[in-house]
Amino acid sequence: MGVFSTASKAAMAAAVPSPNTMQTVFDETPEGTERTRVARLGEYFSAPLSALDGAGVDLVTWFEANFPHPKILGAQPLPGAARAFWSSRTAYAKWREVVHRRIRTTLGLVEAQKAVRARVDAWTPFLSLLESLSKDHGPVHPGTFGAIRSLSDRARTAELDPLDLTPDQVPAFLEALPVHERGSSMTALKALDRLKRFPQIAGHLPSDYDTAYLLPPSRSVVPKEIRRKIAEMVKVARFDHSTYDDVSESCTENFNEQTAQTYHAAFVTLARAAKESGQVDLASLDSLSPLFKKKNRIEAIRSLIDRAETDAGFSLRTAADYVRIVAQIGEANGFKMKGWRRSLKKNPALKEGHAAGEKMSPKNQEFCERLIHNPSDVRTFLRQHVLYQERAQDILATDKPIPKEKLRTARRLATCAAFSTLEIRGAGLRKGSALAAQCEGAQQNFFRKTSGGKKLFELRLARKDMKGGYVEMPPIHVRDDKYCGYEVLDWYLTTARPLFDYANPEFCEKEKFARATHLFVAEKSARPLGGATFYNWMIRSSAEIGLPMFPHNFRHGFATLLLARSWSNRGRAAAYLGCSVGVLDTYYGWIDKRQKLEEVQDLLAEAMSGL
Repeated sequence: MGVFSTASKAAMAAAVPSPNTMQTVFDETPEGTERTRVARLGEYFSAPLSALDGAGVDLVTWFEANFPHPKILGAQPLPGAARAFWSSRTAYAKWREVVHRRIRTTLGLVEAQKAVRARVDAWTPFLSLLESLSKDHGPVHPGTFGAIRSLSDRARTAELDPLDLTPDQVPAFLEALPVHERGSSMTALKALDRLKRFPQIAGHLPSDYDTAYLLPPSRSVVPKEIRRKIAEMVKVARFDHSTYDDVSESCTENFNEQTAQTYHAAFVTLARAAKESGQVDLASLDSLSPLFKKKNRIEAIRSLIDRAETDAGFSLRTAADYVRIVAQIGEANGFKMKGWRRSLKKNPALKEGHAAGEKMSPKNQEFCERLIHNPSDVRTFLRQHVLYQERAQDILATDKPIPKEKLRTARRLATCAAFSTLEIRGAGLRKGSALAAQCEGAQQNFFRKTSGGKKLFELRLARKDMKGGYVEMPPIHVRDDKYCGYEVLDWYLTTARPLFDYANPEFCEKEKFARATHLFVAEKSARPLGGATFYNWMIRSSAEIGLPMFPHNFRHGFATLLLARSWSNRGRAAAYLGCSVGVLDTYYGWIDKRQKLEEVQDLLAEAMSGL
């Protein structure tokens, strides 16, 4: 067993040849197409390949810094986007993969990796076991096995065996890795923590293997019993028990399941803040009442405000929302929450956060402003359902078996095509409302219909499925005479949706699985497609057509286009989005102000021309 030391890092560095230039990489690339891709670096930098030497670092580090992996880029523009250097995100990914591999081959890193994998050490039987458990629908998912194998490559290079994966050794090992490798390694380590329940796997790991130390300080562990008590409180607040009907044994919902999850997250954050401030010991709590005490309220709110100042993913708006949620749920469970309400009204930081919630975020406003001033973006925005469909159809237009990765791409694009159709040709729905649609089963609310000789799809949304349950939408129709809306959905249902195993009748019958009833299906179960998964799919697919956006940008985009035409369209926009005119006034008032300023400028210009 070894340790990850400065000496071992120096040994690895010595094993890697000194940095060459991209001309060397070009000369050692035998295949013509790959040589062309390497040569494009000269075009990109407008310099000869011999001048591209890594700028003081090795070529791999230099290349990864200038051309990040698409997963790292996310929805950000591609390198060279201003020059439209890449025809698509897919073209960039393929080019990057080839050039990255050719650089690593020239530097001897590919052979070094092969040598590492050829070793016979403590990882050898462990990987053999994991590989056997990943076959024939075994307990280890093939993707998880691949991640653990990549982890083993890095661990072997650092002279770490599986039994060395301890809190004493792993942090230094992770710190020495590049950022993207560090993240994937942590994911693999956590996967091993889940798999250790199998004795044959646990036998290869330290006896006390636990990855809790990998959680950052802001993610202190909240005991399961506390989470259960939180869930009970949220459940009590979710239903209006005064409306209980003993015949149906049901009562009115105050908010839906998705909102309940947000409320649960707010309380978990409160519990963490209480633990970290030293006010309570979560492990010894018999009830949650100590969380609402004055001292804990003060320390918890301070903790939320401090987090908003240091955590880019947590804002004052979120802090204010969490305090409001705690007050709401606490009151519903019979606790006195006047102090929490008072802090929400009086604390300057929380007041600022509440005010931020009353207007559009800068990120969303930037998207809307770009849409207003760029006609080509408007065309892409309104035609994207067709653009996604065309890309998916290009992949499926073959008589040969479709590779697994391309099939996943077709599913992603087809899902985005159908979702976009509901948004563009139906109504501006929130992501959760659209993903909840069911096209089969007892809860079906998406139907294929005929009216007056015209074919259409109809989506009916219950009031409880709208945000807050405040607005009830009329039936939403996607007709066959309006810009490919019906056609795209028909294609999705008949051709694309069956590409998902659990929406495929033949697969379900053969494997004796229940068929999915939701319109949008998860890839690995009959459950509805997860919101986080679709969020990532939408970011990736929209970037590929040149208009990076998030699912919620549909609503903002529609409202912006309508109101930019005329502020008098507020009623139409409110009906389309299923919200009130007052909400539009609050979030989109900047459009009205801009229009008024431009009107004044026009009047002044007319006055000046008459002088």
